[in-house]
Amino acid sequence: MNTKEIWQNLLLYLETELSKPTIATFFGETELASLENGQARILCPNRLSLEHLRTRYEEKIREALRAISGQSWQLNFEIRPLAPHRPQELGPIFKTGESTGLVNSYTFENFVVGLSNQLAVSVAEAVTERPGELHNPLFIHSGVGLGKTHLLHAIGNQIKQISPERKVLYASAERFTSELIRAIQDRRTTSSFRRRFRSLDVLLIDDIQFLAGREATQEEFFNTFNELYLAGKQIVLTSDRPPAEIQRLEQRLVSRFAGGVVADIQEPDLDMRAEILRRKAAARGTNLREETVLALAEKVAGSIRQLEGALNQLLAIAATQKIEPSPELAQGILRTQCSSNQEISPQTIISATCRRFGVTPEDLRSASRAQEIVLPRQIAAYLLRKINRSSLNQIGRLMGGRDHSTVLHGIEKIEKEIAENEILRNQVELMRGEILGKIGS
Repeated sequence: MNTKEIWQNLLLYLETELSKPTIATFFGETELASLENGQARILCPNRLSLEHLRTRYEEKIREALRAISGQSWQLNFEIRPLAPHRPQELGPIFKTGESTGLVNSYTFENFVVGLSNQLAVSVAEAVTERPGELHNPLFIHSGVGLGKTHLLHAIGNQIKQISPERKVLYASAERFTSELIRAIQDRRTTSSFRRRFRSLDVLLIDDIQFLAGREATQEEFFNTFNELYLAGKQIVLTSDRPPAEIQRLEQRLVSRFAGGVVADIQEPDLDMRAEILRRKAAARGTNLREETVLALAEKVAGSIRQLEGALNQLLAIAATQKIEPSPELAQGILRTQCSSNQEISPQTIISATCRRFGVTPEDLRSASRAQEIVLPRQIAAYLLRKINRSSLNQIGRLMGGRDHSTVLHGIEKIEKEIAENEILRNQVELMRGEILGKIGS
């Protein structure tokens, strides 16, 4: 394979842990320039992209490249020289010309519908037929990786297809917050920020729970919401939990979010997982044997993102090694991912963590916020997720009844710190090796 094909397979491989919008945002204009003498040159569009990849995703890129190519590479990130007269980038929301933020490949046509998401899809499709008039606001919630972001983009893409003149914008709550902060810092752009959002026909905000605890952002969003709603404009929001369960969110926002239609998405059953795999494989020009489909569908439950990630790894490795994506290869990939996870109990992981940090299981379950307790608690949650594939709710119960959002925050914090802190990364990997019985491997 040439470097372009390798990079494309690498991005597919990364979808095991990263969402498509994340990849589109931070990897969209990157490329693999060369693989020579143990060095991988990666070109980035700008300094921000370069620093983000190097600080947050370097290890993930290195692991993916090693899995696909069969050897290790030293990564060198470089900024791609700009073409003459290229317009200056103003950020995902403030690009020159119209920018919807939508991922074109996320449509209703390639969204698999089943009992777990039937209501949410039905309501979403109704919104596209009468935006601003029916089901406003629409609030969709689900666990991580179950398709709510896909559905959000599908709504926007469908509305643009029906009415190209409508002003549609997709943004994550974090992006809304960061752009607001930038606008406040540069007072000249505050009015531009408000005009940009309040002149929309359709506003699509992903992961609205990230507004929790951010008073200034909540105030701005409340005013934006009101102005759009009163003007009969459509608002669609997603979250990892229902409005009433978002802690540190102002009651006036909770009331407005719940004032339209609230729809949830549940985990897919076996038949739906199998159909997802068939469609995803067909979209990549591959017809998997039914035994291969079932080998993946039966073992990868819960998150559609994990399911698709396992498929992407299977196809990428099969293409690299020029072999058939067989049931045996699928089972081998799953064994590599899970590392005999089914034989490792949660108590084994918790006990290993406690030994390493000199704490007790009771400490981890306690309400203590002391750093010497919080860190091992978050690491235990991270290892339970990575090794045992435990759900956020299961981990929450093991950690003293904590809600899944708190667990998710802790896991994401450890992932970020591991990417930035080599000492912590080595410590966690040593623990992981100890738990898996692979010390020194």
